[in-house]
Amino acid sequence: MSTVVASAAVARRQQRLDRGARVGRAGMWVVLLGALLLSVAPGLYMLCLSFMDNPQLFAGRLVPYPRAWVASNIGRLYWNSVYVSTASMVATVALSALAGYGLGRIRFAGRGVVYGIVLIGLTIPLQIALIPLFMNLRTLGLLNTPFALIGPYTGFGLAFGTFIMKGFFEGLPRELEEAARLDGAGELGIFARVMLPLTRPAVATVAIFLFLQNWNEFLFALTFITEGRMRTLPTGIYALLSSEFYGNYPILAASLVLFSVPVLVLYFVFQQQFVEGITAGALKH
Repeated sequence: MSTVVASAAVARRQQRLDRGARVGRAGMWVVLLGALLLSVAPGLYMLCLSFMDNPQLFAGRLVPYPRAWVASNIGRLYWNSVYVSTASMVATVALSALAGYGLGRIRFAGRGVVYGIVLIGLTIPLQIALIPLFMNLRTLGLLNTPFALIGPYTGFGLAFGTFIMKGFFEGLPRELEEAARLDGAGELGIFARVMLPLTRPAVATVAIFLFLQNWNEFLFALTFITEGRMRTLPTGIYALLSSEFYGNYPILAASLVLFSVPVLVLYFVFQQQFVEGITAGALKH
């Protein structure tokens, strides 16, 4: 009899625990859904606003979306941003991969000093280099050209890229390198054929981070590019605030939506590689 009573008590306790777990999960989902709603609400509002015309804003009537494309000349701005961001990203990834391989796999005198200089580069803010860069670019005649942004973006991205790539190269097994040497591969062959393919998560992480950083950069683009046809998206949208579209919030919202699309697409397509690269880099360190 006592065994039956004890079993019933255990069953009731288990039921209470199950109900508590279900209530806890339900509460967690409510909190997560609320946070999601708060996160996406401004974006949804901006998207809805972008389909309205300013005089008809409160009437809620929609207008053709391509008007924002024509009004802000966003097609040209898109091309400028894609070209500058991609070119500087490719150059930075290539150089940082080479530098990371040299610092992570090759032992040479002064390697610690060189790596220390790289780490110092991570602490230098953009604002410090603004005036010297402007004077040098003006002397070289590179203002209002894509190279006025590609060069600085590449230079300021090298420290981060080298730091990430060095950590990955350093964690690769030495046996792979030794086997490649026994097969007659040279240093460049080992780097390109053996080591670099193994660091695809790191390459993806550096590439995505640098592309987004270059895509959103505003200070250099505003200072070094003053011609309208050479502007990038951030400065082009900023110019709308002081143009004939001042106060035209639907046009501004439409431009911001179009500005955000490549960032969202890039993240959703490559989010797995990005997360893998960040995680693997943390584990190696």
